[in-house]
Amino acid sequence: MGFASKLAQANQLAGAAGLMSNKPPGASYGAQGGYGVAQSQSPYGAPPQQGQYGQQQGQYGQQQPGQYGQQQPGQYGQQQQPGQYGQQVQQGYGAPPVPGGRPSQAPGGYGQQQPGQYGQQPGQYGQQSGQYGQQPGQYGQQQGQYGQQQGQYGQQPGAPGGYGQQPQGQYGAPGGYGGAAPGGGGVNAQYVSQLLSQCVRDQHLEAFYPPQALDPIAQRVVQSGALQQLASNWKLPVELASDLVKIALFDVVVLIDDSGSMAFEQNGERIEDLKMILGKIAFACSLFDHDGIQVRFLNSQLQGNNINNEQAALQLVSQVKFSGLTPLGTSLDQKILQPLLLGPARSNALQKPLLVIAITDGAPAGESTDKIVQVITNANHELQRSRYGPDAVSYQLSQVGNDKSAQKFLSSLDDNPTIGSLIDQTMDYEYEQEQMKQKTGEDLSPEMWLMKLLLGPIDTSYDSKDETNAPPRRY
Repeated sequence: MGFASKLAQANQLAGAAGLMSNKPPGASYGAQGGYGVAQSQSPYGAPPQQGQYGQQQGQYGQQQPGQYGQQQPGQYGQQQQPGQYGQQVQQGYGAPPVPGGRPSQAPGGYGQQQPGQYGQQPGQYGQQSGQYGQQPGQYGQQQGQYGQQQGQYGQQPGAPGGYGQQPQGQYGAPGGYGGAAPGGGGVNAQYVSQLLSQCVRDQHLEAFYPPQALDPIAQRVVQSGALQQLASNWKLPVELASDLVKIALFDVVVLIDDSGSMAFEQNGERIEDLKMILGKIAFACSLFDHDGIQVRFLNSQLQGNNINNEQAALQLVSQVKFSGLTPLGTSLDQKILQPLLLGPARSNALQKPLLVIAITDGAPAGESTDKIVQVITNANHELQRSRYGPDAVSYQLSQVGNDKSAQKFLSSLDDNPTIGSLIDQTMDYEYEQEQMKQKTGEDLSPEMWLMKLLLGPIDTSYDSKDETNAPPRRY
């Protein structure tokens, strides 16, 4: 089921009471006092009541009574307990995790466990997989040779515990939206494990995750109540929020445009949007990995390591002076791909695949426009020669602001015959909202825009090209 279909189902669930608002976020989408505040009690899955899921009043994300996915006392969104998912920190190159996401000027912090992605479509014919047989404790390691052929999509494996089972409760399953989630609207560990294995198959991540590695992750996610917290905060049905569990499989690194145009164009709205986007990414990802995300800037040498909450994200951005040009490809290579991806891959020390999210307001300046194509192509070729394979990294190129040249540039990358299948691009919210309305007749909520931003590179159903009936991406 495609992105538009999921959105249509979500709108149907919301009912006819003016839900899934198409009001743009404006200068501060995600304004204080809204988006994710505590919501009034109403059983999840009950018939739609007045003011339910997706309805927005005033600024983006304000509190609505009785919405889907809300927290109930003593149930969803409980405090995470010691020993839950994400507490085992992969230090990487000697950089200890920094409590609260304290930024660091010095290089380091490479290789920390980062939240991954979730939501890929079922695997394709002939997909690649590595050999299994890792020793206990070698989480994500591979001893066999990358590239062994796996069976056809949906085929039951010959040995217990293998990939290939159909996840329960998939979108489009009989019975309606999301199928029947286990536990009467809850999510159990078996369900989450099946969703994770679907992601591993679809994204060819067998070099990182043998089948036996997924159950512990699923159990920790369920015990933490992360999906219910996310559903409540983002005002989504748990079934839809469950797509984001796949980010538990990835290290998330955000590359931020700190060029001068971010400050002086649109009266600074671009920086406010950037802060809000980064904060929401940090919140969602930290639910699945307590180490949070890593942040790098195009111009500034400031580094944000272990950014695990919205406040830490805002504090980090507040330290940056927005000035200079837009060396998108150069900074991507020097600050992320070489130290965080290719360096560890060369030494067989890459612990998790990377999801790289670049947030920019314009086309590159200070370098050739094809620099980023060269950088991504070179990384892809090197990974193909490694035991990890080219799917060890996924890219999201996201726009803030309304610059037409930026839209043209990002579209050209998405259509590029060399790297187009390796990346996803997400335009400014208002632009994406308009496109969605024209193509499907559906309204695009800010929450769904954020879902698309996080899942577009790793789930073909969230890829914008899916709306034009293009072939699935990355295959």
